[in-house]
Amino acid sequence: MKKLIILFSFFMLTGCGILEEANNSLTYVEEMTDYLNEAEQFANDFPGLVENAAADSSNIPALETRLKDMKTEIQEINDLTPPQLAESIHKKVEGYNDQALEGIDRALVEIDKGEVQISELQNLEIVNTFNQLQEIKGNLENLGQ
Repeated sequence: MKKLIILFSFFMLTGCGILEEANNSLTYVEEMTDYLNEAEQFANDFPGLVENAAADSSNIPALETRLKDMKTEIQEINDLTPPQLAESIHKKVEGYNDQALEGIDRALVEIDKGEVQISELQNLEIVNTFNQLQEIKGNLENLGQ
């Protein structure tokens, strides 16, 4: 009888671990999908924000705020602990995110100098980096299934 109880307990604990991993995977996929959608929106909006800020300095705070918000989003995603199934995807995202953070930091430095040069900010490759992130979306969707 003791062996049966121990065996039953083992299966319950193992099953709970599998269920927990599935829940973690689902949560991770949802958070990462939200982030990738936000990154895509940022990539679409960024050129217009730069042009508006270059044309009228009263638009610079909106650009700066958007850059800082995106930086926060990136840091939150980098701090996520991926489920085992998504570790390689997460490493790729972190690599792209590091490139994007570098570009964002350089853009913020330029803004702090009081200079918003369209060519300078668009050459930072922020948009290209976020566009590359979109390639990961398909891999992530497959993970969620």
